[in-house]
Amino acid sequence: MHGALLQLGIRVSPRTCGRIMAENRQLYGLVKPQAEPKDPKPHPFKATFRHEIWSLDIRYIEKHQIPEVKGPFYVISVIDNFSRAILASDIYQSQDLTSVLLVLYAAIERHGCPHRLVTDNGSVFRAKQAVAICEALEIQKEWIHKKQSWENLIESHFSIMRRMSNYHFEQARSWEQAKDIHKRFIEDYNHQPHWAHRKRDDHRHSPAEVLGWVTGKMWTQEQLHRIFYTHRFLRQLDRFGYARFRRWRFYGEAGLARRQTVLWLYGDTLTLEYANAPLSQYTVDYQPDKKHFRRVKEPRRFETPYQSLQQHLWEPGTVEWHLAQRLPEYAPRRSHKRKADYVQPPFLNDSQVDQA
Repeated sequence: MHGALLQLGIRVSPRTCGRIMAENRQLYGLVKPQAEPKDPKPHPFKATFRHEIWSLDIRYIEKHQIPEVKGPFYVISVIDNFSRAILASDIYQSQDLTSVLLVLYAAIERHGCPHRLVTDNGSVFRAKQAVAICEALEIQKEWIHKKQSWENLIESHFSIMRRMSNYHFEQARSWEQAKDIHKRFIEDYNHQPHWAHRKRDDHRHSPAEVLGWVTGKMWTQEQLHRIFYTHRFLRQLDRFGYARFRRWRFYGEAGLARRQTVLWLYGDTLTLEYANAPLSQYTVDYQPDKKHFRRVKEPRRFETPYQSLQQHLWEPGTVEWHLAQRLPEYAPRRSHKRKADYVQPPFLNDSQVDQA
């Protein structure tokens, strides 16, 4: 409350905010949650400087009123352990490796690379592809001990998220509203005073102020593309919003026609993405060469802010819409017989012509 009021230009001390909250609890008969006394433990991944250690994790959002999202959606975030700033974060309708790599790529592209990256023991974090990318980026991969979630500093960050945004997520009725709520939370969290920085004497009390302009080891766009190349492919959408990839056409978004998008391929999951926002996702079956696709199934479109403003010519469900289309095979080359050499006829003068 103190941080939110200070962001609005209202200066009230934390002690006064505590008294106001106590009066409200007494007025409405609310019980203050009592925390069990615990001896503080030394944190195994405490950072001593910016971008020394990053923490990455996934949080479930189960309570919402978004009709097009069946089941929970997920918040994937990366924070800097020293400044506690959110480096990259977004909400997704799946928690696969592609979504994790999207967030990690966005954080590295903007802030550089950390010395160490801490996650739990989830399968998406132990995937060979994720470990290989960390090795290529010279990032030391760390895992917390099993059933010791407190070792991942992002868990305390998720507790702050529960208090600041859970109520708003429960009221969300569309994917766009949920995206706006999450974006507002990131802005508020990064620029409001943080309890971990209350004793700093340099007047930097918010995560954004502590992080400042400092970055980790930076990589160029070309270098990042080569490192992520086995999973990340650049394609340009055609005028109908389709991308061509391995003799197939995959629908991305008609509103992004002629724009360059990114295809992420991990295992049997293919995802089209633009500006770190997934557009569509497909499950693929491979041919015996383990490269070309034999069949594409389970097409799935995501709600995005890039949808075309032009109305459809038909109502959804009235006609069959092929989101993935197989392109015809290349026509075999025809063998052409070699033509006989052209012989220049002899030149005849006028007398020779008369004799002929």
